[in-house]
Amino acid sequence: MPLRDLGFTEEQERAYRLLLGDPYRAAAQLVPGAGTPRSRREVLDRLVEFGVARPDEAAPSGVSPLDPAVAVGELIERTEDELHARLRRVGAVRAEVPGLSATYADRRRDADEAAAGPVTGVEQLDEVRAVRERLAELSFFTRDSVYAVQPSATGDAAATAASRPLEQRSMRRGLDVRVIYPASVLAEPSAVTALRAAAGEGTAIRFSDQPLERMIILDEQVAVVPQDPGGRGRGALVVRQAGLLSGFLRLFHGLWREAAELPGESATTGPDEQDREVLRLLAEGITDENAAKTIGVSVRHLRRRIARVMRLLDAGSRFEAGAEAARRGWL
Repeated sequence: MPLRDLGFTEEQERAYRLLLGDPYRAAAQLVPGAGTPRSRREVLDRLVEFGVARPDEAAPSGVSPLDPAVAVGELIERTEDELHARLRRVGAVRAEVPGLSATYADRRRDADEAAAGPVTGVEQLDEVRAVRERLAELSFFTRDSVYAVQPSATGDAAATAASRPLEQRSMRRGLDVRVIYPASVLAEPSAVTALRAAAGEGTAIRFSDQPLERMIILDEQVAVVPQDPGGRGRGALVVRQAGLLSGFLRLFHGLWREAAELPGESATTGPDEQDREVLRLLAEGITDENAAKTIGVSVRHLRRRIARVMRLLDAGSRFEAGAEAARRGWL
C-alpha cells in the first residue's frame, strides 16, 4: 500500500523509505530533489509530525526512524478513526436529504403538474440528463436491492452511462445487485474482463439467450424502463404503479432463473487481496461487524464477499471454506 494513502507526499514517502534502509544518510541524500536545506528540513520534520521518526541530533539527517510496526500501525489507526468519523458525519448529512428533496420538489410541483396529466404512478422523462438525475435521486434512497437488465455491455452508450454509476454506487454500499446481460457479450473479451471485475466486487451477473430490453428495479418498489424499448429514444418511464411493477418483477425473476452464470468463474478466478483478508479474519474468529470495520466495508458487502469466496472454494459452510482455503494455501 502506498504511504501516500496515509497522507504522505511522494517525496516524504521516498525519504522515509530511504531513512528506514539507512538511518545514517544525510538530509541531502534522503531528499535529493529538494532545492534548499530548509525545504529538505520541512520534509523530514513532516516525518516527525507523522510519528514515524523522531528528532535525533546525533543522526546525520537530524532524525531517526521509529519501529514501523508500531509507528505506521498507529498512523493507520489514526487514519481509520478519521475515516470512520467522517463516515458518521456523512451519515448525519444523509438524514437532511429528504428535507432538501422536499424543498426541491415543492419548487418543481407546479411545472410537473402542468405536464404530468392524471396521476398514474408513471413518470415520463424525456432527456438523458433527466434520467441520470432521477436515477441518482432514486439510488440514494435505495436500501436493499438493484435488479437490472442490460441488453449489451457496450451497446447504448447514453443508457449505459446513465445506469452504470447507479450499479457502482450500490455495490459500494453492499446492496444486492443483480444484472442480466445477453449471452452474446461473452464473445467480447473486453466485456468479459470488465464483468469478471464487477463480479469480483460482489455483483451477481447472469446471461440470457432471450431478447432483452433495458430495465432497472430498485428495492422492488420502482422500475425505470425505456419509453420506446424498440426505438432510438433516450427517454425513460419511472414506474411505481403496483400492477405494472409486479409484471416487471415477474419478468426479471423469470429471466434470472433461466439465465446462466458467468462461465468458469469458480475454475478461473482466484482470491484477490481482500478475499485473503476476509479469510484471515474469519479464521481468527472475528465477528462480521468487526471484520467489516477492519476492511472498511459494510457488513452486507462483507457477507457478499464471504459468499463469493465460498463459491470459489465450492464450500457449503464457513468452516468448510476455511479448511479448503488452508488446503489451497490461501491463508
